Formats: sequence, structure tokens, C-alpha cells
Amino acid sequence: MQYPRKLRLSWKAFCVELQKDMKLLLFLILTLQLYRLFVLVMFRDAVTGSIGLTDYILAFFSGLRFDGRVSVLVLIPTFLTSIMCAFADVSRGATVVRAWMARIALLLNAVVFSVNFMFVTEYKDTFNQWIFGAVYDDFGAVIKSAWTSYPVVTITVATVLFYLLALKCALRLIKTPVFPDAWFSYLGKSLPMKAVTVACMLCIVTFCGRGSVVSRPVQLKDASVTRDSFLNRMVLNPWSALRYTVKHHKKVASAAGLESILPDGDMQGAVRSLFGEVPGNSLDAAMARTSRGAAAQRPKHIFYFVMESMDSWSTLERYRSLNLMPEMARLGKEGMQVRSFISASSGTMVSLSAIMTGLPDVGVITNYQPAAQKPFPTSMAPQFKDLGYETNLFYGGYLSWQRLEDFALNQGFDRCYGGNHMGDWLKGNEWGVDDGDLFDFILKQLDKETPSFNLILSTTYHPPYDLDVYGKGFSLKEIPPELSDVYDGKIPLATFGHLWYADHELGRFVREAEKRFPKALFAITGDHWSRKFLNEHPSLYESRSVPFVLYGKEVLSGVPIPKQVAGSHLDIMPTLLDLAAPKGHTYHSLGSSMLDPDRRQVGIGRGMMVTPGYMISGNRVEHLPYAEEAEAPDTGEVSRLVRSWRALGWWRIMKGSSLPSSSKEMAGLTP
Repeated sequence: MQYPRKLRLSWKAFCVELQKDMKLLLFLILTLQLYRLFVLVMFRDAVTGSIGLTDYILAFFSGLRFDGRVSVLVLIPTFLTSIMCAFADVSRGATVVRAWMARIALLLNAVVFSVNFMFVTEYKDTFNQWIFGAVYDDFGAVIKSAWTSYPVVTITVATVLFYLLALKCALRLIKTPVFPDAWFSYLGKSLPMKAVTVACMLCIVTFCGRGSVVSRPVQLKDASVTRDSFLNRMVLNPWSALRYTVKHHKKVASAAGLESILPDGDMQGAVRSLFGEVPGNSLDAAMARTSRGAAAQRPKHIFYFVMESMDSWSTLERYRSLNLMPEMARLGKEGMQVRSFISASSGTMVSLSAIMTGLPDVGVITNYQPAAQKPFPTSMAPQFKDLGYETNLFYGGYLSWQRLEDFALNQGFDRCYGGNHMGDWLKGNEWGVDDGDLFDFILKQLDKETPSFNLILSTTYHPPYDLDVYGKGFSLKEIPPELSDVYDGKIPLATFGHLWYADHELGRFVREAEKRFPKALFAITGDHWSRKFLNEHPSLYESRSVPFVLYGKEVLSGVPIPKQVAGSHLDIMPTLLDLAAPKGHTYHSLGSSMLDPDRRQVGIGRGMMVTPGYMISGNRVEHLPYAEEAEAPDTGEVSRLVRSWRALGWWRIMKGSSLPSSSKEMAGLTP
């Protein structure tokens, strides 16, 4: 039989081309390893001092397993063309495909490395759920913030140089095979030897493709191999981290998402753990509560401040000399301050969505869910409207951001005001107007005689931190001597000056509003931790807690305030309703009033919980620096509470009020 001219069997061509593929595979793995090394060197202060050489070896070996999986997927086209070389003369085509895959893979690596470096700078993580900010956030504002907050030009130049150098090395490397032709001529003399050679090559590719030589492939849990959380987070390369983040997001947002929150699917048990025995299968009925009518003087105007990135660490006695939040300290002293307090989540919109809907952040991007096109029974605006309040949302930025205006109107707010209504927009930045302009607008906008509930979201303490805070009166230009051993100098003091400015303008507003609006009530919290601290190693409290202050001399007069209190964002609305609603008024809330002395004194956020004396996140339990509580809570019970809390929130958003009556029915609902 006569074959076409280019069709022939060639063991040598197959081996030569496959060797070049292997060289490119190893080179791509090397680039991922070198990037990991670069990040760990640049952020070495984020690693605890107790970590030794063994931990780094474990981290890089585990990282190698993930790197192989990513790299081998990129090279599938080159492997296929190399296999074709065994049957036809397509070596030239294999060379072209391999070179182009090198160009594409290295270009993608260079771009992702540069983006990831900025992400690690901000979040101290490879990629996590906050990468979706680029999808749901104001992309233009994100780009402008990155431009002003990071050395983008330097990073871009470094990215281009890396790409050109890496590509030059890769193209030179893949021109020739590893071993001389004679080796594979010898190995190809017999069929068994060919089989052994091919089997060895397949083993290498299989190990890279699975990241493992055992029965299961490498998994996310294999990244936790050291004693340091930051080092563990760097085990995943950016591609693997992105893959797991997207996979988790899609699962939680799907019909099967409950399994990732509440593995046993026992929704009735989740209800019992939070509310006790509740008749029927209605989740809304379980969340029905009754106002205690705690205030002798009901508030006429309620101002609920969600301050951008306002956190609690600077209120600790150790940091008082910084004087970053003197107004919050004053308001807390004259009103009610809850020190053991956490946010609903760790980002602005996810926390704000929880505040507005009364349902926890469960990773489904609530403001984009179909169910959020109308108010939930737990939504705040309709419940205050029922009491006769006009409901307003004031935001210093763009109302189109995260479709905030549409979401707020869908959730029952009467009116929404954005930065375009306030001050001189040109004087602000890409995220909106300064807090002073926002607060001045509110004072001018409200009618003294019309009862109002006002949700206010500020913007100042946010990148790019370009406000002239020293011109505004901020006086901290040197770190106090007693904190010199704590401050590492990486974050300029002017950045913290933006927190001072937000606090300063807040205090000014409260003083003026007290005069203009009799019987006013002020509730103040932060949307999430700022991710800004004096060094790379904040405690759990320093890195997670946000403040909560309740102030209003007339309204709070005579109201008994419990001494040992803990709470979270979802406990604020029922606290306000306890003061605004008459005794016996029914409302719906997953959280509970912090004025109720008989409540379970806990605050629950996404993946964490706080009690009056302890803060718990996963297996990490820390005693709070000001606390009297001595006995640490049971971490198993904490985990059950957090899972139940999130499961009920997920169910109400994704499924509605009707609960499954049995595990069999539950199994039918979850594919």
C-alpha cells in the first residue's frame, strides 16, 4: 500500500516534538513558581515570624501541584499536534502551534500577574470573591482608583518587560529537544520500549493534569499546608484561585447552593437553632417579631449612617493617641456604643444589600437576584413606611453604581439622592463627593415637619485617598512614640486622615441636625473593615470589627441599655424599630433588637461571629481586648449558628418563604 507523501509513521518526530512540549510545560510552571516567590518576597511582612523553611518548601511544592494543572491545560493543542507528528509530517505545524501557545500563555500570565499583584496589595489574598467587583462595580471608577492608588505605570512597564523576556527565553528553549536523537532511536527499537517511554511521558502529563499521583486530584483543601494563613493563600496561583472563586460563586448562586452552606440541608433544624420551635413551614412567620416600644419619646427623624470603611480598631485604648475618631467616641459616650460588633460582609454593596433587605450576605449578589425586584418582609424601608416615615436613600456617589437606585426603589425607598444632586461634582473623585457635601445636602433637603427615615452611605474613606486632609484640619503628621514599634510606615498617615475627616464631618452633621430636627435618632456603623491598619498583622478584632453607635438624647432618655452587648448589621433595624414602633407592633427581622436584655448576645456576619467577649472566624477564636467574659464559646456551636443564619438567608432569597417539611422534600428541591 502506498501512503501519501506526508503520511508516515515516525517515532523520532513524535518524541522530538513531545520533548519540546515538555520544555514549554516546565517553563510555564516555572513562571508561576517565580511569580509566587516574587509575591512572597514583596509581602514578606504579611507572613508571621514563626514560619520556617519547611513551611515554604511545603507551600511551593503544593503550589507546584496547582501550577501543573493550569499549565498542562494550556498546552493541550500542542500535545495534540505532537501526537499527529507520529503519523504525518506536520512538525512545522507543531512548531507554529507551540510558539503561538507560548505567546498567548505568557501574555495571559503577564496580564493576570499584574492585576493579581494589585489585588494582593489590597486584599492580601490571591483572588477571592471581591474579583466580582470588576463585574458588578463601576468599572470606570475601579480603573481610576487603581490608577491613582497603585504605581500602574511601573507595573505596566514591569509586565511588558516580563513578557518580552519570558517569551524570548521560551521561544529559544522550545527550538530543540531535551535529549539527542540517538536516545529515542534506541528506545524505539522495540514495541515494549516504546510503550514504556510513552507511559513515562503520560505519567508526567497526568501528574501535571491532576496535580497528584494518588486516587484523587489536587483540591482546594490541599492549599492549607502551613501554619500561616497568608502563605496558604499564596499556594494557589492566580488562575487556580480564580477558578475556585468562580466555581464557588456559581454553585452558591445556583439551586444547589444550599449544600455549600448547610450540607445536611436541614432547614427546619436551622430555624430551630435560631428561633426555637416555630409552628408551620413559613420562614417569614419564623422571622416575625414584636416591638418592645422601648422609647418613651418616639423619634421623628431617623438617620442611619453607613460610613465607608469605618472600622473600630482606632477606638481601642491602645490607639486613642491617634485621635482618628473623636466624634464617634463622644457620641458613643453620650449615647449607646456596641464595641463587640461586626459587619454583614466585607464589601460595601454586599453589606448594604444585607442592611436594606434584612437578609445576610450569602454570596449570591442579592441586588441582582430576581427576588429582590420587590421588598422582602424583612426589608427596612417598607417597615418604616408602615410607621409613617418618608424613606430616603442618600449616597455620595453614582446611583448607577451596582444598580443602587433601582435596587433601593425596588426595596421600597421613596426617594434616592446621589452625588449628582450634591455640591460640585468636579470637586469630588471617581467615587463621588466628599462627606461634607453629602451631609450639607441632607440638611438642606429634609423637611423638619415630615417624619423621615434616612439611609446614608458615605464615600470619603476610600481609594484614591486624594483629599487634602491636612488642609481640612487633620494634625497627625508623625506617629506617637508609644506606637512607633507598631507602625510599619507602609500606609501614609494621610490615608488615616480620611477616616478622621469622615468622623469630623459626621460629628458636625449630628450637632447641626440635633438643632434642626427635634427628636432625631442617629444610628452609625461602618460598611466593612477598611483593610488599613498600622502593620500587616492586625488581630481578628482589629481586622474585622466595625463600630455601632446609637445616639439621640431625647429618644434614648430613660431607655435601659444592656451592658454586655454584641451585634451585627442585621441587628440594627430591629433595634431602631424597638424605638420607633409602638409596643406590640409586629415586624419581620432575622436579627434582634440589641436593647432586648433577653436576646442571645451574638452578632453574626459572613463566616464569623462575635460575642461580648470573643470574636470567632473559623477555628480562630480571640478574646476581645476590653472584654470581661472569660469562657470562650464553643466553636462547633458557633459554626452551626453561622451556617443556620446563612442558610435561612439563602433560602429566603433563592426559594422564598415556604420551607421544606422533610429531608425527603429537601432532597427533591436540591439537584
